[in-house]
Amino acid sequence: MSTNDNPACGRADLVRDYAFDELVPADRHSMEKHMASCVDCATELDRLRLTTAALRVLPDVEVPRRIAFVSDKVLEPTQSWWAAFWNSGARLGFAAACVLSAGLIFASTHRQPEVRTIVQTASTSQAQIDAAVTRAVSEAVEKTHADDARLTQAALDAVDAKYDTKQRELLVALQQSYAFMQKQSQMTAKAAYAQ
Repeated sequence: MSTNDNPACGRADLVRDYAFDELVPADRHSMEKHMASCVDCATELDRLRLTTAALRVLPDVEVPRRIAFVSDKVLEPTQSWWAAFWNSGARLGFAAACVLSAGLIFASTHRQPEVRTIVQTASTSQAQIDAAVTRAVSEAVEKTHADDARLTQAALDAVDAKYDTKQRELLVALQQSYAFMQKQSQMTAKAAYAQ
């Protein structure tokens, strides 16, 4: 058996294309016949299938968008004093405080006269007010419970779906690993029997 990544017969590219269903039907049929008699190509196909099954089980990890380096500050072009001022948090905060102070001073010197409105309250009993408050509170509590139950059910459904998907992927990977190991043991037994 070959110890490198390419089969000894030189059909490594065709084995990869076969594994990823990129061959036309005629070439695919030809490769199936070839792999029935070529141990190296069959082993390479099993390795590819085992690798893809293992990769399907791995979780997706988001790649960082930007990695900062110590030299980034050194390589930045020099900025004008105006850009440096607006890019400084402390200076910008000081400028905002100055603008706010000027606005408060202006508002305090130009106050509008106070307008007083007299509101007459309708005569309602304390019992009516208590009943209205109790009804409003119970409606809000019921709505909150319904929203919580809906969100909890949606979260549970999402977790169940993700768990089922992972279980299926793991089962496929295990089946492919088992098939690979079984094929390896058969080839080892044939090789031992041939000697």
